[in-house]
Amino acid sequence: MNLQSLSDLIKPRLPRMVNILILASIVIVNFSHHQWSFEERVIEWDIKSYYAYLPAAIIYRDLSFEFRKQNIKKFGDLIWPIETPAGKQAIITTMGMSVLYSPFFLMAHGVASLSEKYEADGYTKPYKFALVFSALFYLALGLHFLRRILQRYFGPLVTAFTLLAVAVGTNLYFYATYSAAMPHVYNFSLITLFLFLVIRFYENPSLTLALYTGLLSGLIVLIRPTNILVLLILFFWETGSIHDFRNRIRFYLQNIQLPVIMAVAFILVWVPQFFYWKQVSGQYFYFSYGETGGKFFWGNPQIINILFSYKKGWFVYTPVMLFAFAGIFFLVRRIRGSFFPILLFTLLNIYVLSSWWAWWYGGAFGLRAFIDSYGIMALPLAALIDFSWKQKKFVSVPFTLLLVVLIWYNTFQIRQYNNLAIHYWWMNREAYRENFLRLRP
Repeated sequence: MNLQSLSDLIKPRLPRMVNILILASIVIVNFSHHQWSFEERVIEWDIKSYYAYLPAAIIYRDLSFEFRKQNIKKFGDLIWPIETPAGKQAIITTMGMSVLYSPFFLMAHGVASLSEKYEADGYTKPYKFALVFSALFYLALGLHFLRRILQRYFGPLVTAFTLLAVAVGTNLYFYATYSAAMPHVYNFSLITLFLFLVIRFYENPSLTLALYTGLLSGLIVLIRPTNILVLLILFFWETGSIHDFRNRIRFYLQNIQLPVIMAVAFILVWVPQFFYWKQVSGQYFYFSYGETGGKFFWGNPQIINILFSYKKGWFVYTPVMLFAFAGIFFLVRRIRGSFFPILLFTLLNIYVLSSWWAWWYGGAFGLRAFIDSYGIMALPLAALIDFSWKQKKFVSVPFTLLLVVLIWYNTFQIRQYNNLAIHYWWMNREAYRENFLRLRP
């Protein structure tokens, strides 16, 4: 077999091979840090609230959290309830993440129940191990559908390089490894699958696809309500003019059963949450974050800060996404009807996220709130890569080398973050410059 034949054999398989290597590297990193072995890791910070529904409902059968009060020494720091206007204890987050955790929680509970070594209390090593590797499962799902989306529009080399840039060259990698149970990998995967369903839906509209799209969008929003913006992708996909917009409205009016099914499926996902809120607060619609002072400042969005600040700027700590943003303008001729919905979604997403009172989103590596949308941002990134590779070598070679450096730089920054050379909260211009390319502060 000559080199050309070998290249022809490998090239179509390259995107799958890249995905396998990405997932294998994550397994290696996870076993190297084995955070499930440490008492105060994995189920920590926000994860305590996302996860709390499962042990409370399945093990203790007590969503009022009386069991916490009865053993405050054990559960006091493991569960962080808020007090509602009705005087009851409640979980501040919605239950969407618990839905995604649940199959892995049940497997872990089975193992712990049969074990003499681990207590089946929802918080021992088997449960933590299951949470870490649940993120790997959902990441594998997201990368699978992202590969399928990219291969619709781009060749195998562009697809493979884009997969590598998104999975390894951004903070997605950190949240698939060192902070695996946070919601961002899960949201990335669900939104990527949602985009895949939207594309399929407009190719061949059906009641089944409408049902799946409604259920999935409901789950996406249940995990993070601000992600309701993905519905813009659904409505505006393949529209780029007033004529297209009118045709889209006409399409839904002529096939009214499709949006009805989507809406019913969306609401159905939320029904358990509505009943839970009613039970703990007396209201079917309850803004739980309001109890801790959380709010949006719609008239004072921190757009410059959220994109460019040394504290947490998206393009500062995840520079690959600056190229993805620029790539939106290369979608006009590359993927029909994708430019307007992706541009609209991205701009509104920046506005909404930058309007939250804590626009830096707490202790985190980079601007973690944007990770959810990386499946969508992969399309403009691929469009820019594809465009550059079709130029002369004095353009394509430096561009490719720059992206390779940025992919490496992201892995280097993760090491810096783990060593506190990048602080999880208190970064500024001086700290960034002083620790630039230094592994330790």
